[in-house]
Amino acid sequence: MPAGRTCQRRARLAAGRRRGVTTIAVEIVIDADGHVLEPPDLWERYLEPAYRARAIRVRRGGDGRDFLEVDGRPARLTTPEMLGGLGGMGKSLEELATACLAGRYAESAPPAATDPAARLALLDHDGIARALLYPSLGLQWEAEAPDPGYALAHTRAYNRWIEEFSAGSGGRLVPIAHLSLGDPAAAARELRRAVRAGARGGFLLPFTLSGLPHGHPAHDPLWAAAEELDVPIAIHTGVDPTARDLHRRFDGLTWPEGVVQGIWYLSLMFAQAVQQAFSTFFLYATFDRFPRLKLVVLESGAGWLAYWLDRMDAFATGPLRVTLPLRERPSAYVRRQCWISADPDERTLPPVIEQVGDDRFLWATDYPHSDHGAGYMAELHELGERLPAASRRRLFGENAARLYGFD
Repeated sequence: MPAGRTCQRRARLAAGRRRGVTTIAVEIVIDADGHVLEPPDLWERYLEPAYRARAIRVRRGGDGRDFLEVDGRPARLTTPEMLGGLGGMGKSLEELATACLAGRYAESAPPAATDPAARLALLDHDGIARALLYPSLGLQWEAEAPDPGYALAHTRAYNRWIEEFSAGSGGRLVPIAHLSLGDPAAAARELRRAVRAGARGGFLLPFTLSGLPHGHPAHDPLWAAAEELDVPIAIHTGVDPTARDLHRRFDGLTWPEGVVQGIWYLSLMFAQAVQQAFSTFFLYATFDRFPRLKLVVLESGAGWLAYWLDRMDAFATGPLRVTLPLRERPSAYVRRQCWISADPDERTLPPVIEQVGDDRFLWATDYPHSDHGAGYMAELHELGERLPAASRRRLFGENAARLYGFD
């Protein structure tokens, strides 16, 4: 066994002993969805000159709390409380509440959320070989972007920064390019540039600035580029624009006005935005046009996928089949071209893996976001004990390694 893998295995065994769990030796462990906290002045430094005066930035308000500024105005959907709570994984409820009320962005976040050397040390501690990296502020600001050009310029700036953040990690910190569908041709060009610079794929939020569904043929330039480059495109949860969010059915539960009394409800329903975007690829037969496109579904759990496949197939083969012009059943495309990231504490995952296939699933830490717990390694190993050895290896890292082309 190569020396690097020997060190990784020893780290996993040590981590397991520290946590008091039965550690299962596996070849590789890959975090499919970790996060960084962007520097407050990232866009001021990396944005193209034409947009720099209007750059997104984190500012300190007169009340001593921070606010996110988008196009010269305080953001409405990203509050100081949200900024203060970012990076709160592992904090007690009291500590998290204090950080939220203080409203100081990244002030109480762990070093591994902002420093690549600290992140590598955390990976060593946890026995994780690689972490795919996504933003934090980048999941929020696009909902308030004034136009596609502004959004794309800010994604390009973030991508250049995350490429530099990851550059000295020996490939262990893996940048995933932020893309926006406001201009699909421009998004395709940025994906090509980012992949040349080291990104292993791109990601989109579950809404589009144009309102056109993700799978719509208007977005084909991006799918063509991803297919040509042989890199996956992920859909990640994020803050939706108010006019397009999922929380309009009831009064008092709209983001962010309903956060105080409805945070549990809002978090519960959060995954539905990703499910909707994911489903449009079947509605518009995107996989028929792009049979080598690879689509990843992130931060929405995985237990729902078995039900979703049954329901999609039922309507694709029953009386409503004439409304869905697919060459195959939806489940066939999922088993060939889609991957889904699971939370390590999902108790329903083993039977879902058995039904769907063990080559479709990844797992993620969501580090350092506070809506997930810090005991992810113990949870992952406990989950692994309920899976056959081959399925365990694939979930822990082999599927991600194959999907993203890691050696």
